[in-house]
Amino acid sequence: MQKKLFGTYFIIILFTLIVSVYFTWSKSYEFLTKQYEQQFISQGNLISEFFKAKDIDNYDEIQNFINKYAATMEARITIIDKSGLVIADSDEAPLAMDNHAYRTEVKRALNGEIASSIRYSNTMGNYYSYTALPLKTNFIDGVLRLSIPVNAIEKITYELIRYIIISLIICSAIAILIAFLFTRIFMKPINTLTKAVGEISNGNYEKRIYINQKDQIGKLADAFNEMAVRLKLNMWKLTQRKTQLEAILSSMNNGIVAVDDEFKIVFYNKAFNEVLSITDEGIVGKSIYDIIRNTVLFNVLEKSIENNENITEEGKLLLENEEKIIRIYANPIKLEKTKNLGILLVIQDLTQIRKLENIRRDFVSNVTHELKTPLTSIRGFVDTLKNGAINDEVVAKRFLDIIDIESERLYLLIQDILSLSEIESKQNEKNVGFYNLSEVIFEVVDLLKPKLKDSQLEIKVDIENDMPEFKCNKDRIKQLLINLVDNAIKYTEKGHIIIKTNYSNEHFIIEVEDTGIGIEKEHIPRLFERFYRVDRGRSRKQGGTGLGLSIVKHIVELYDGLIKVESRVGEGTRFIIRLPEKK
Repeated sequence: MQKKLFGTYFIIILFTLIVSVYFTWSKSYEFLTKQYEQQFISQGNLISEFFKAKDIDNYDEIQNFINKYAATMEARITIIDKSGLVIADSDEAPLAMDNHAYRTEVKRALNGEIASSIRYSNTMGNYYSYTALPLKTNFIDGVLRLSIPVNAIEKITYELIRYIIISLIICSAIAILIAFLFTRIFMKPINTLTKAVGEISNGNYEKRIYINQKDQIGKLADAFNEMAVRLKLNMWKLTQRKTQLEAILSSMNNGIVAVDDEFKIVFYNKAFNEVLSITDEGIVGKSIYDIIRNTVLFNVLEKSIENNENITEEGKLLLENEEKIIRIYANPIKLEKTKNLGILLVIQDLTQIRKLENIRRDFVSNVTHELKTPLTSIRGFVDTLKNGAINDEVVAKRFLDIIDIESERLYLLIQDILSLSEIESKQNEKNVGFYNLSEVIFEVVDLLKPKLKDSQLEIKVDIENDMPEFKCNKDRIKQLLINLVDNAIKYTEKGHIIIKTNYSNEHFIIEVEDTGIGIEKEHIPRLFERFYRVDRGRSRKQGGTGLGLSIVKHIVELYDGLIKVESRVGEGTRFIIRLPEKK
């Protein structure tokens, strides 16, 4: 802008210079011409008076006089009679000259006027400025004409113009310098404003301008500073709202995606990628048809746009490694009294919910079955006793023993169900303290040793020395170990059971290994499901409820741990538990 402003000043100064030179030239030329005319008129009148006073009466005296006087005046003098013949001339021989009766200035002078004109002289071959006056003496009745070449006037004019141009150039140079300094001073606050605006556009809302001027630029600087303050405040509010909105949407478990009327993605949250297993992070601006391949989703999307209404549907989503059940909510995005701007899709992953519903249904079915079997047995033996078997002491005692065993099974089953419920709801976890795991392990071993009587089985304990204490509910850890060791005892006829524990990388590692019958590979993924039994007949015969390993897994998860199973059929099984240290 400084160059443009300076360029404007330069053009104005140059234009002014040209116009000044032109008018100076024309006016100077006109002024000098009129000056010569006035001078010639005055001098012509003097010559006329001289002719009258001297009473010159011959042509030779006239010729000598005008020759002398023309040299003094530096002008050409011509005497013309009434008929137009040249009587005398200071520059040319009169006899060689044409009749001048029809020359403009001569013609008017013969009529008694003082006349002037500029025209080309055929005799002299140049342009002349002529001034003619009537001349009447005793000897002469005609015209006195004085003339000067135009180039003489032009020469004086050029000389005058030269000095004027030099003066104008000096003045113009001073004006240009002043214009340059003025534009620089004028542009300084504007450049400051421009730089500040650039910093504001780059996000520096702290920029301020301090200009000690009270004119429009000063007011502009004050307005800019006020604008910067308000802009910073508005941007802060927008950033806060944007952050809050993103935080809200990002914290939602449901996938959210907004598409425009051309089905291009304009917004999505992290859960959307997780639900649909999308690894590409740069999907904004891409068509949703290029990102997702699901008929249910497309149907919901297109139906919502077509009918301009909310649509909800459930369907299956087939991914590479799994199948998910999803519920899709489609809601048109529109402003009041305007067309649809797009569609907002909310995708809810129902896979876990449906899985839990199935687990709950299976749990109710399994509990019913597990309760029904001993209750049926108890009721059968009670009816048998009522029908007379009670009178046979031996039979009655045997039936009562069976009823006692079945009652014990019911009791243990109910205890395991209640225990599982407590663990899931994290009840009775107030009795937490720091305990030595080795002491807990030895307590469990002492508790279960009676079950090894009359068996070819041995329990070995391998505990690392100087382990830190573990923050836990002691009863829960005992329950975990009891279930694992008791299972090992039930499914190991001979050999040994090893309980190991050590501390590594801020984790307590507990291993329970046996030399039992082992578990087939296909059963391992479902081993921790409630009421899942590898060998149902043997499990019931051993008195198991089918909830032991499920309780173990829930206790491990209660302490944010991991459990792993390694097993080979006929060689044995090893359970490995990693529990993070709670400081």
